[in-house]
Amino acid sequence: MRNIQTTNSKILPHSAMQIWKVITDLSSYSAWWPSSIKIKTLHLSNELIGSCIEVRPYGGQAFRCEISSINDSKELTLKYSGIYSGTGKWTISEINGQSCVTYKIELKIQSTMIRLLSFLLPVASIHSKLMEEVLTGLGQYLGKLKSTSNPPSHRIAEKSGSR
Repeated sequence: MRNIQTTNSKILPHSAMQIWKVITDLSSYSAWWPSSIKIKTLHLSNELIGSCIEVRPYGGQAFRCEISSINDSKELTLKYSGIYSGTGKWTISEINGQSCVTYKIELKIQSTMIRLLSFLLPVASIHSKLMEEVLTGLGQYLGKLKSTSNPPSHRIAEKSGSR
């Protein structure tokens, strides 16, 4: 079984709580993820646990990410299913008004096609590059929210949608 393990981090000039509000608002992901990745909200739970999105990279196969655990507004774990199985974990640590945001994945490739492609293409590097774009988008989105002084609110009752 082929595996993908990557860790991407970025220092952002925002509080951990501002970042936490955005990464736990799954319905906002399409506003700050790269346009090459389509996000569809499948389920939103008031408790967050069990909330689920479908992720479809441009030209790729879709997979699902479901919130499986939360730790003190500092760590959010997603369970991957579909073409991958495993976990993704957001962690946030704040130091002097800035925050380090990290996304780490530990996945097994379940798709035969992607497993075969992983012998030819650097799948982990491709994922890492996309996550760098995600983290950059997160910083830009937080900057826009700060400039409008309108913090995001959880839109739990909002209809599922895609970008």
